Amino acid sequence: MKPTFKHWLAFATLGIVWGTTWIAADTLAESVPPLHGAATRFLLAALLFIPLVVGKRLTLPRGRALGFVLLLSVTMVVLPYVLVLWAQRHVSSVTVTVLFAAMPLFVALLPTDDAPRGALLATVVGLGGLVLAMGPSFSLHQAVGAAIVLLAVASTGTSAVLARRELSAVHPMVTTALLSGTAALLFFVASIAFERGQPAQWNHNAIDSMVFLALVAGAPAYATYFWLLQHLEAYKVTTVQWIEPVVAIIETAFFLRVGLSFAMIAGSLVTLTSLLLVMRARAEDDKNVSLLGN
Repeated sequence: MKPTFKHWLAFATLGIVWGTTWIAADTLAESVPPLHGAATRFLLAALLFIPLVVGKRLTLPRGRALGFVLLLSVTMVVLPYVLVLWAQRHVSSVTVTVLFAAMPLFVALLPTDDAPRGALLATVVGLGGLVLAMGPSFSLHQAVGAAIVLLAVASTGTSAVLARRELSAVHPMVTTALLSGTAALLFFVASIAFERGQPAQWNHNAIDSMVFLALVAGAPAYATYFWLLQHLEAYKVTTVQWIEPVVAIIETAFFLRVGLSFAMIAGSLVTLTSLLLVMRARAEDDKNVSLLGN
């Protein structure tokens, strides 16, 4: 499906919001243990949407659909978060970002998403652009950590495909409320098990960061993500992973007064151009090429 202006606006907003979370996430991590912070974040996100779901009398999923929502709370949120949290001890944050940028390519290669050849090629070029922009350094001692991150990428990418296929009839706010509530419960259990004795200091900066992560980058952002998955192919929606690091590069240059290198600028332009090609790709384009070839 070719995205409309409404899709583009939602997609761009989502990329900018999620690309800004690094500031709030770093600030929160200075005062609150990560699993405890994640639990609180998703609990607040659920509490934001539960009154709206009840007030609008939105239909709750049952049976298969409900099972998939609960499954996605693990495969899309909790498991990737825990895997990345562990992997960051062994690989740099830049490497993690670049590996997550491979998600559109992973999803496009899945037989369930049936991506056009042009989109598949553009995902390769876009990933190369981000490698150029971010300048990650790979070494053998990072191999285990990188493999764990790739597991997180595969889990998140597969979850996007499942959400598109199985939750097309479920309102995005309902999906977000149920997913966030279940994820919050699982994170609280994990925090009790692994972060016992670690104090949480809810100072002014931590509270401000939590409000942004839960009420801006949390509930509304996830609802937007699920809405996009209902209207666009999963490999297109997951290219939001490309916008986030580009936004982070721009914000780093602006807030920290760090100059942008030629590689950063060129790589970002290549990535954004590839993103446009992926979003505009259609299955009909392959058919047209095939007919011309004959």
